[in-house]
Parts: sequence; C-alpha cells; structure tokens
Amino acid sequence: MGHWSEDLVDGLAEDLAQRHGENPDRHRLAEILLEVGKGIETLAGRSFRSQHRATLTFEPCGLPLVEVPDMVVGPMETNADVWAVPDPVNPQMATTLQVTPLGTVARKAASVADALWTAGLLVAEASQAGALNGDYVVRWLGTRVHPDHRKDLLRSVMDPAFRFHIPLLATSIGGWWFQITRRLFWITGETDDDGRLVAVLLDRETTGGQAIPLVATEPVLIAAPMTRHPVDWAFNARIWTEGVQLPNDRPWSILSPAIHGYGIPTITLDPASTRQELACQVVLKGYWHGYIGPDEPALAKAVAAAYPRQVASIQRRTHAPNVESAAAMLLEQLIRPGFDPAQGAEATRRYVRRKASIVVMEHLKRESPDRYPWTHVGISERRYYKLLPLFADKTNGRYDYDHDDVIARMKTHLEQRDREREARAAALDLLRERGFSEAAARKWLQRHEPEQAINAWPRGHRPVNAA
Repeated sequence: MGHWSEDLVDGLAEDLAQRHGENPDRHRLAEILLEVGKGIETLAGRSFRSQHRATLTFEPCGLPLVEVPDMVVGPMETNADVWAVPDPVNPQMATTLQVTPLGTVARKAASVADALWTAGLLVAEASQAGALNGDYVVRWLGTRVHPDHRKDLLRSVMDPAFRFHIPLLATSIGGWWFQITRRLFWITGETDDDGRLVAVLLDRETTGGQAIPLVATEPVLIAAPMTRHPVDWAFNARIWTEGVQLPNDRPWSILSPAIHGYGIPTITLDPASTRQELACQVVLKGYWHGYIGPDEPALAKAVAAAYPRQVASIQRRTHAPNVESAAAMLLEQLIRPGFDPAQGAEATRRYVRRKASIVVMEHLKRESPDRYPWTHVGISERRYYKLLPLFADKTNGRYDYDHDDVIARMKTHLEQRDREREARAAALDLLRERGFSEAAARKWLQRHEPEQAINAWPRGHRPVNAA
C-alpha cells in the first residue's frame, strides 16, 4: 500500500470541489498531503502505516532493551525469550522490546517523575561527554569492533531487517534502568521511512569524495523500572541535537494534540542547555505525553530547578509566599501546548521566558485593574483590542492615541450598541406575541427598523381597527 496520506486525496478533493466549485489537481494535492504527512510522522517519530508482518533481527550489543518500530502488542514468533513492553499511554502498541533480563529485580523504584528527572540529567551527561555526536559512533565502530569483523557488520546492516543498536550510555539508578542508543544502518531503496531522523556518519572528505550512505538514527533514551521481570513499563524518547533542521512554520497548537497523544516524546538540546533545563524538559515531556499526571509535585519542583531566574522574578513581582508557589504559577502557563521540538532548545528557553512575563502581567491585571483602559470601559481585554481599530490608527505597527478620548468614544459606541440590542429584543418579543414565528420575526427585523414593529402584524392577523 502507498502512504496513508494518499487515502485522503479523494475525500479532500471532493470537499474542496463542494466548497469552491472547482476540481483541484489531484496529483498536486497528493504531493501536498504527502509532504504534510511526512512532517507529522517526523514530529511523532511514527509512520502510522497499515498493520503488516515483519521479520526483524536485533543486535543490542549487550543491552537489555531495544527500540522497535510501531509494534502491535500480541503473539510473536521468536527463537529467543523476548518480551514486548506495552506503551503506558497506548497499551495496544509497543516501542520497546526486552531481549534479556535487566538483572536483579529491585524491591522498589523511584517515582516516574523522579526517574524522568534523572533521565534528563543522564542525557545532559552524555551530551557533555560528546556521546550524542555522530563522531562518537564512528569512533565506537573503530575501537569496539574488531577489524576482521567490521566488514561483516557493515554488510549485515545493509539488510533492512537487521537492527544494530550502538550503546551510548547504560546504567541503573534508584531502581530504574536507563540507556541511550543509536541504530546503525544503510539508506537504500528498500529502507522504510519510519519518521526517524538520521545523521550521515561518513562525509565525502572522509571517504575521499565517495558518497557512503551509512547513517545512524537520532539517539533514543529508554527508561524502565527494574521492579518486575519482564518489564511492564517503559519510557521511550528521541533526542534532537542542535543540528536538526525541520520546517517550523506550521501551527504547533494544532499539531500538538496529535503529537502528544500518539507520538514519541522528543528532547531537544544545544550547547547552551543546562543539566537542569534538560531534566525539566524530560519531566514536562512525560506530562504532555501522558506518562505522569498533572498533580505530580515534581512538575513544579522541576520548573523551579530549571528556571530559577524566571521563578524568582515571578515570586518577587507577584509576592508569592515561596518558590514552590511561584513555580506552580509558571507551570500553569506551561501546561499546553508545550514546546515545538522543530524550533530547537533555544526556542524552548524563549518560550519559558515569555510565559514567565505573562504570569506577572496577568497578576498585575488582577491586582491593579484600574491601570488598564478596558477596565474603565467595562469590557474584556480581548474585546477592547478588537474594537480599538475603530477608534485609533496604527503608526509603525503600534496604536498611537489619546486614551481618555478613545475610552469616551468607545463607551458611547458600546452604549449605542446596547440600546440597539435592547430595542431589537423588545421588537422581537412584540412580533412573537402578535403571531410571528421565530424565523419570520427575525427575517422581518432584517428588513425593517425595530421601531416599525409597533405597526407590524402577520398576514391575515391585523385587527380591523389597527392603523
């Protein structure tokens, strides 16, 4: 079957024809939908293809867990003991496969939120050590794979069904297992596009001008509690570094419900990202994607630890009783729609700074309403700025006007509108009393002034002595 977006072409073409009376170019429409579909899959890290059977061979390099493509949880045919780990948010699917036991089963494990915080710190540690760069993969192949076996390995990864995972980090902390890996493969005509980003490992300078399509996927973080065997819960996230380039001109507020509901979390980082910012980002991604609930105390603690300057500003300017209260106020602004990973880590920091300013601004509006013109008019801020173009002109992108004059004119305008509304409502009541139906009364008012309703009667109902 083709890409899932092809199934939308006929329905969308028919809808456009009905709305605009023209038949769109179906070939061009298919190209647009395919482009949009690929963008959604890249942000989600999933392909959303129809179900099909596939045979895969895994080489995890000693790690107990591996990432798998969209796998439907159910019976597997295998020649070894492996266990699919149901996704906690979408239990019918699995993105993690356990291939060996984790070791000693822990008696207890830290909470999910605390584990995600630890996972973020480990991502920062791996980034600072250079383990998330493509050069690390090349060095690993050069030092960990014997020269006699290297050609056989590279020949094996040419098979799309062979999945070779290079370990970047592996450790257990607080009853949890954490690992970061990258999958190695060759891009060929048979390679499936599963929504994952890839990095070319050998450039033309390294290979003497010859193009070698050996690539590694984006680093993947997996965190799982060690309290049961086999594992019954796992958090799977992709890691995007500074070099990721994606279109960021699409409305994230529209895409975010689909990405958060069905996609794999994406962590973005750059050299300026602090350890606490990365840890907080992982915790927030866990919340946005449904791995932890909104009443988790660690959410506010993570925000306070990651963005101390913004939280301190909120506490100082809103007179919050403590840091936790100020962090909770900022967290309320961060609930939805979350960070757009396509815009990178710097956009995340700008997003938080902007939300902190909004927290302070909203507090001042509540505490000192007389400072703002819309409170003098008695309307909302939103309505005030909708009406403002009627009474003021923009100069260099900003409104330049006398506040007192505009407020007086706006009050007169609104009072006039209220009188017109009251007259229309009274006329509508009178027409209904005289026998007009609801639809007939409204239609009559579209054609006449409300004052004329005093002489209006339904056809055949006018009294003999009526004027």
